[in-house]
Amino acid sequence: MKRNLLSGCLLLFFPLWLMAGGDNRPTGARSAAMGHASVALGDLWSAFNNQAGLARVENISAGAYYETRYMLKELGYKAGAVVYPGKMGVIALSFNHFGYSAYNESKIGLAYAKGFGKHLSFGLQLDYQMARLAESYGNRNFVTFEAGMQANITSQLVLGAHIYNPISAKLSEYNDERAPVIFRLGAAYNLTPDILITSEVEKDINLKANIRAGLEYRLIPLIHLRAGISTNPGSNSFGVGIFTGDFVIDVSASYHHVLGFSPQASLQYKF
Repeated sequence: MKRNLLSGCLLLFFPLWLMAGGDNRPTGARSAAMGHASVALGDLWSAFNNQAGLARVENISAGAYYETRYMLKELGYKAGAVVYPGKMGVIALSFNHFGYSAYNESKIGLAYAKGFGKHLSFGLQLDYQMARLAESYGNRNFVTFEAGMQANITSQLVLGAHIYNPISAKLSEYNDERAPVIFRLGAAYNLTPDILITSEVEKDINLKANIRAGLEYRLIPLIHLRAGISTNPGSNSFGVGIFTGDFVIDVSASYHHVLGFSPQASLQYKF
């Protein structure tokens, strides 16, 4: 009964929460398991989390991701990406979709990343955002961009920085409504060859700062265990990565003490 009441409230007010829209959602079950402290990581999911990390992808790769936020299908989030490393840099095409029939958002991104030597990489992505509202609210589409950098300070320490929507793209003429500007700054440190620690601070200019931290432990080469925390909203997370041949399977879940669990899963293939 309590759960049904909570679900009803979420669905009733969900469109009102997201009227502004245009959020930048971290993606990938690896990232989710580590509290989404992923700005200094380099993998396929950097197409969503920090495009500079794409410069560390060496093989043509494709991946898909799904999350059911708070176990509600109406808050489902799905995403996919294809990454192509070339001689002149790395190109990635990504897509994500969030919401349900009464309200949903989609984003298409085209990214380019390039490494400069062994210590520095930059990434840039052009985004086309779409928001669809039921009834007579109308639709909202806009174009913006995001950019990031990563610096390998030592063989163990990587620093990462990312900015989303620095131009503060306009969503609507009404009340000068704009998409959020979001900054992220963090680090990834290999404490040992089998232990990776990540941390970051995210600041939406309209919200309080969000502090995130994560841990990844390579139990054996085929299995990686992960855990993480996030402060805004406050949540704990955990997960596992399974490496089998050319496939990587990541499964995770985060827990909010009021709203409950959000399970995530992602699959990627390296050609």
